[in-house]
Amino acid sequence: MTEPLPSRQDIARFTDFVELARDTRTRYDSEGMSVEEAHERLLTAYEELSVAEEELRAQQDAIQDAQRQIEVERNRYRALFEFAPDPYLVTDSSGTIEQANTAAAEFLGVPAALLIGKPMINFVDMRTRPEFRAHVRALGTTVRDRILIDLSTRDGRTLAVETTVAALPAHAGHDCYCWLLRDMSTSRDREESMLALNRSLNARVAQRTRELEIALAGEQAARKEAEAANRIKSELFARLSHEFRTPLHAVSGYLEILQQNIHGGLNEDQRKDVDRIHQAQEHLMTLVNMILDFAKLEGGLVELSMAEIPIEETLRGAEALVAPQFAKKGVVYTHRPGDSALTVFADREKVQQIIVNLLANAVKFTPPGGSVELDWRVENDTVMVRVRDTGSGVPEEKIEEIFEPFVQVRAPGSMPSGGTGLGLPISRDLARAMGGDVRATSRLSVGSVFTLTLPLRKHTSAKLSAPATEN
Repeated sequence: MTEPLPSRQDIARFTDFVELARDTRTRYDSEGMSVEEAHERLLTAYEELSVAEEELRAQQDAIQDAQRQIEVERNRYRALFEFAPDPYLVTDSSGTIEQANTAAAEFLGVPAALLIGKPMINFVDMRTRPEFRAHVRALGTTVRDRILIDLSTRDGRTLAVETTVAALPAHAGHDCYCWLLRDMSTSRDREESMLALNRSLNARVAQRTRELEIALAGEQAARKEAEAANRIKSELFARLSHEFRTPLHAVSGYLEILQQNIHGGLNEDQRKDVDRIHQAQEHLMTLVNMILDFAKLEGGLVELSMAEIPIEETLRGAEALVAPQFAKKGVVYTHRPGDSALTVFADREKVQQIIVNLLANAVKFTPPGGSVELDWRVENDTVMVRVRDTGSGVPEEKIEEIFEPFVQVRAPGSMPSGGTGLGLPISRDLARAMGGDVRATSRLSVGSVFTLTLPLRKHTSAKLSAPATEN
């Protein structure tokens, strides 16, 4: 198969020889074979030779095609190897460089031609050479391995490099290995920067934590001082209220003696003066009682007597205490009754105090000729008691301010109403203490609606709804 194939000229000469032998029919060969028989054998041999020639030519064409394909693949591999963006080195089993692409030459700072035949360890930093030798000796035990080494470049730089080593098919009787080099210096610098940043952040967090702890300790100390001051204020309010109530009760007693003419009759002017004094005394007593209630609420000293109470009867008892104020000011009062058998779970005295405060507040801010209406109903297991007036109203943005202690909000152009500004705050605190609340809605020049909500304890025999009222 390695000898050159016969040319067409050789075959032509062979054919001429056969034709010549066919014309000479009287000659015999050394074995006594006739020329005709020899001619037949020669033709058979020629045909077999022609077939073999065609087979050889076909095999030669296939070999040439395979060689061309191998050359294409070799050029393609060379192009990929040379123009790969990552540095690649091919070494033998001892680490001697056999091939290096352009990226590897640029990475190491040495022309590719000068890298061929050089031991790769020459470019490894002295500190990591023992480790590199151990890795080279272990080549072949794994198909792919990752190695971290430090490489020294021609310009004196030391680069942290991660190498991925892969075994290649054996070439020329020895093993080959491909080394992919990846610069980790930037990543290492980034990690070191992140570690430094984390250390800085941890230090700042620790410092900020210490500052917050100091501030918290100061805030706690200030809170304790404020609580102590508030407790002293509440105790002072309570003590002064008790001290004020004693002489006020005495004044009330002497006024009753004068009004009953026990020490002699009073003329008309004297009786008017006594009545004015009595009104002032009652007003002052009301203020003192409010301050005392506020002091108790602030100090958490209010005790509740929670029980089932009839809501309609409780409301009637409260409005009887305010009825004289309606008659005196000329304000029309309307009560829309509900189910007299319905009960709520609350403190009766505190509920009456809240209703008195709400009704007195409505009278105070409703001009003569106006109206105040009270109604109640049940919604979602809650009793809602509403006090609606036709007073001057409160700006919407200041609704919540009227529930702050000692705050009084009045409509523009209206006259001061007097009082302490404690009625509504006390009412809301008492309602919340019983599991309810006091809310308000208002429109300027139209009026306000104050709603007391109280929890309702269900009873199977009780009627859980009151007559509906219009909004």
